[in-house]
Amino acid sequence: MRSTLLIYPDDRYDRDHASDSESRFEAYLRRNTAAFLDGDEPTADPVEFAASAWRIARPPVMTPGYLVTHDRVLDAALLREEDGTTALRVDLATKLPSEIVRGLRSRGSGWISGPTRVTNILRLDIPVSTDRLPEPAYSPLAVPDTETAKESLEQLCGLVNSALGGALVDLVRTEAA
Repeated sequence: MRSTLLIYPDDRYDRDHASDSESRFEAYLRRNTAAFLDGDEPTADPVEFAASAWRIARPPVMTPGYLVTHDRVLDAALLREEDGTTALRVDLATKLPSEIVRGLRSRGSGWISGPTRVTNILRLDIPVSTDRLPEPAYSPLAVPDTETAKESLEQLCGLVNSALGGALVDLVRTEAA
């Protein structure tokens, strides 16, 4: 089965456009160390560390983001429920099924006319096994370690792509039919 990447880190752009010739993402981590604090100390929680790295790697913090998303991805966030369950919530843009569009047109709903570009949002929660996330690491000055942050992001991107990449191909195929 073919699959599509929904989200992935763009190391080439990150390096090629870095003011220090190393990494834009690293510079943003240095500027946003407060996002990794648990009270007065850097978080030791792998989920909180990964969630902070995820928020920093995406717009509006980094624009363009270190993480590149497929055009269908409207939003993606790492969430933790009160019971400790962790999930990646991904919102995908989908078209309304043609049967619904035809039904709305036949009822004279008025708000659908001409070529139809009506979209829905498909929200998917992908369970995250937190034991796959690396332990947080910091410099002596409490700056998040770039390689550890990137590893967290790679794990999360891999999870999204393996869980939803094939589904996106199927979704696009069904919408085209």
